[in-house]
Amino acid sequence: MVNWESILKEAGEQVQGVSDRYSGKETGREAQGQGAGGDITMRVDAEAEKSIMELVKGQVDDVRFVTEEAGVDGEADAEWTVVIDPIDGSMNWARGLPFYCTSIAVLDGPTLQEARFGLVRNLITEETYFAERGRGAERDGKPIRTSKQRKLQDACVGIDMSKAPRYAIERLVPLIAAVRKPAHFGANALEQAFLADGKVDAFVDIRERMRVVDFAAGYLIATEAGAVMSDPAGGPVNTKVSLEEKFNVVASCNLTIQESILKLLNPSPRARS
Repeated sequence: MVNWESILKEAGEQVQGVSDRYSGKETGREAQGQGAGGDITMRVDAEAEKSIMELVKGQVDDVRFVTEEAGVDGEADAEWTVVIDPIDGSMNWARGLPFYCTSIAVLDGPTLQEARFGLVRNLITEETYFAERGRGAERDGKPIRTSKQRKLQDACVGIDMSKAPRYAIERLVPLIAAVRKPAHFGANALEQAFLADGKVDAFVDIRERMRVVDFAAGYLIATEAGAVMSDPAGGPVNTKVSLEEKFNVVASCNLTIQESILKLLNPSPRARS
């Protein structure tokens, strides 16, 4: 039997070493070409991803990878699919902004809801968030749960507006005005982990830009900690595992906050007039 918890935690430690080795150095920011996700791949991204893939390949035979940099590697009918964003928040890393992580998920099926294991490691604090489907979520071995916040006006909500189209910004204005603290830190996987840990109360991304590599591990960790997730219309978030699929997500600490956010994103015709 594959010990995915051990493999993922070791992978997180390896990425920590790569990140620390290049931190603050121009060599780490050297462009290595364009990654499969469409962004420029820095040396730190490439080496971090390579370290994860080599570790997994050395211990697991029937595996397929879907990654931010290398793209898809392996057979479509493999038993396991490993979804990797080696440095989520790579722009923060490049600029020296202290908010970035590594994100690794393991799935036993072709869609997001079949995420089986997930790890997000905060590469600043070295905290490790981990979840296994049906067994809850943890931070450094200690169980975590989402916050108990029930009032949107007192909530801290992560709102990703990076490269958002104007219509999405306009749709977000009532939510931004309603919450106590709107924020975005620049690494969506780590923000999902913070949602799981009760550090933020919700997360909203309606840019139609979210990808499974940014989201799979954080999705499992947050939902195992009690988070409620949907698309902006209230439907399920269950994207296929590919680099082409892009989607929207609303994630909250509980159903009360989720319903409050969805109501602001979808005002009634009377409320809009």
